[in-house]
Amino acid sequence: MVISPLSSTLSARLIALRRGSLLALLVALYLVLWQGPDTLIGRTLFVVHLGLFMLWQPFVQAEQRLSLHWLLVVGAVVLVAAAFLKGWMIALWIMMLAGIVGGKVLLFGARASRLFYLLALGFLVMALMLMAAPLAVPQARPPAEILWLGRAVLPVVLGVMVLLPRGQEIDSGREVVDFVYSLFVFLLLAVLMLGSLAAMLLLGSGYVEALLQTLLVTGLMLMLLGLVSNPRSGFSGIGGLISRYLMSIGLPVEQWLQALSNLALREEDPQDFLQQACAEIVQRLPWVRGGEWIAGGGSGRFGVTDGRRWEFSHGGMVLVFYTLHAPSPTLIWHYNLLAQLLAQFYADKQRALALKHLSYMQAIHETGARLTHDVKNLLQSLNTLCSAGIEPGAESSRDYQALLRRQLPAITDRLADTLAKLNSPQGRSAARQVVAAEWWLALQQRMAALTWLSFEADRVAPGELPAEVFSGVVDNLISNAAEKHLREPGVCARVELKSTDAGFELLVCDNGAAVAEDIAPRLFTGPVASAGGYGIGLYHAARYVQVAGYQLSLAENRPGRVCFRLALATQ
Repeated sequence: MVISPLSSTLSARLIALRRGSLLALLVALYLVLWQGPDTLIGRTLFVVHLGLFMLWQPFVQAEQRLSLHWLLVVGAVVLVAAAFLKGWMIALWIMMLAGIVGGKVLLFGARASRLFYLLALGFLVMALMLMAAPLAVPQARPPAEILWLGRAVLPVVLGVMVLLPRGQEIDSGREVVDFVYSLFVFLLLAVLMLGSLAAMLLLGSGYVEALLQTLLVTGLMLMLLGLVSNPRSGFSGIGGLISRYLMSIGLPVEQWLQALSNLALREEDPQDFLQQACAEIVQRLPWVRGGEWIAGGGSGRFGVTDGRRWEFSHGGMVLVFYTLHAPSPTLIWHYNLLAQLLAQFYADKQRALALKHLSYMQAIHETGARLTHDVKNLLQSLNTLCSAGIEPGAESSRDYQALLRRQLPAITDRLADTLAKLNSPQGRSAARQVVAAEWWLALQQRMAALTWLSFEADRVAPGELPAEVFSGVVDNLISNAAEKHLREPGVCARVELKSTDAGFELLVCDNGAAVAEDIAPRLFTGPVASAGGYGIGLYHAARYVQVAGYQLSLAENRPGRVCFRLALATQ
């Protein structure tokens, strides 16, 4: 169906007038039955009745309009009905209209709205049996008292409907009529009407007697079906079948599940999620009036907390539903399923929140562990300056003054880089790029006091490198080599800077003992137990350079040749 939007104001007005439209179309239908389908007045009133039905209908959204094609189809149907209106057409139309109204009754949670539509359904049933049936089948001639009873009772029903308080309309959207209930009501009325006519023809009964016989037989068949479907619960068998349909393929449940999944994506707090999900239950499932929930040390209410109480408990969460009527065993089972789904979603939200807190604490821990080595290396540099400063004549020495001019700015920059890491423990911070040749020269000057350490670079190619990444790794590796030098006298280390097509590559090698075979695979995947060197430093260094797009690896590992390599991860 092709539709186009209309004014939202018009939509709101049509929804507000929906109750009045239903009353008006029932009045028009009553006048049609009073005048008869063969009169001009009756046919004109039937056209008016169809127009009022188009205003009231619940199938197409009020803010939409039919295309020209569908308007022509509707117009043709109205003209044909007005020109060739017969009694059987009115009876068939009343059964269809009763099915539509009956399919809306159970969707209302407000008592006033539910009663209003129940009276409308009763009006249509009485109009069908007391006035339309004789028009449809001339052979079914009820006593005149029956016709006058229908003409007298139907206006009273309309008057009661007018006096009822206004309830909340829920059918502002399309497809709010329950198809199964509508079909059930339509077929039931068809059975009553056709069964009454069959009883009159086959048994020779009068109209009233045939109607009562049909009602008795239909009631017995429904009771039998209820006993067969669920013998232990009596008549609830039919209710169980209907509730199974409602909960398995019913539109309200599907809408709630969709709303639940959307809510799970946008709401992080477990208790706020639970409160909003329970509120959606009242809005989406009309047979639930309200309820309560208790979980995680919190509690809340939603909807109207009175009526029949049903409690369900799953995984530390207690969920209570309040209903107006006692649900069938099948419906109770589905209530329990809804509570179980909410408990699973709530538990997932709790785990996600706990994981978020754990990740934050882990970031703080890793940042502290990573900065421990940075501070340690800074202290080593300061100790080197202090050792040189206590030498006799250091204050007036030009070499010492030159050392201070070189080292103090470098130490200041490294301290600033260390403090910057505290501001972004998890994220990738913008790495400070420096000229590779300048960084290489500064590194040699800073480590000049280490006589067991040598530097090798044929010619540093033009270009820049991330100072924080290279300085942090080389300081860590030189610190480990220094501890190894103390344990193994005679061990020397060499630092190499190579230029490749992808960038710069750093190698730190020593001629000491190889890393133990059981430790080597785990150097960069987690902390390792070590008497000195390695330990946690290499693990955090590897994680830090990974964020910057680099990789730290053990390039060689054999006695007399242990090399660590820092290069881009793509190399």
